[in-house]
Amino acid sequence: MATVTCDICGGIFSQSYLPSHKRLAHRKNRPATVRPITEKEAMQKIASLYEGLSASGRRRVVRLLTAKGREVHKDEKIE
Repeated sequence: MATVTCDICGGIFSQSYLPSHKRLAHRKNRPATVRPITEKEAMQKIASLYEGLSASGRRRVVRLLTAKGREVHKDEKIE
């Protein structure tokens, strides 16, 4: 059985149990006990999502990130 990581708490569960875990452990009416995600974890998640895109989706993401990078670079020059 495939194991997957909970994107909320980082726990490792079987793929079939993950929806139940999220429903039971991460209810909206409970205070959040989520640990902050590290930059490395965020980059791994982004790379994983990117791999699942079609070729045209990947090109679009690259264009969007390039545009955002230019905005950030421009803002750095202003400051």
